[in-house]
Amino acid sequence: MPGPGGAPYVTRAQLPNYCPAATLALATPAQQDQACIDATNDADDYMNGRYAMPLQSYPSSITDHTAYIAIYKLMTGPIGMAPQAGADVNFERNYYRAIGWPDRPGSGYFPGIQAQRIHPAVVPAAAIGADPAHDAPQVQSQPKRGWQQFNRRGKPAVGGF
Repeated sequence: MPGPGGAPYVTRAQLPNYCPAATLALATPAQQDQACIDATNDADDYMNGRYAMPLQSYPSSITDHTAYIAIYKLMTGPIGMAPQAGADVNFERNYYRAIGWPDRPGSGYFPGIQAQRIHPAVVPAAAIGADPAHDAPQVQSQPKRGWQQFNRRGKPAVGGF
């Protein structure tokens, strides 16, 4: 679900702040709008387990990282890109800064919000304390050292010690 009033976290008018206008001109306004909506939905997929949606307000860092996703969607879709050559690699790097690097699970801005390592100044739809589903304490822990589970063949299934 998009941000306040159904608006996406980033709009077509803001995209030139993150990508050259000449590059954006290769995509239609409708494609740019759809990329913004899709990027907002991707961001919400990470944040909706932590905050009641839609967000009433949010910092510019959410706009920035949502824009990185939208630009990447345009570059891998209607515009096209070559990340191994030239400045296109920056679009890919920014995208991975937003959603996490494939070889580093849990890295990235939105996964950091989801895992409660990053705490943006957002105002959720429901007041804190009024939403039992999102206000419940959450615990993240590792199994005790040396503890393992074995499958039927006697091979470690969890822990791998």
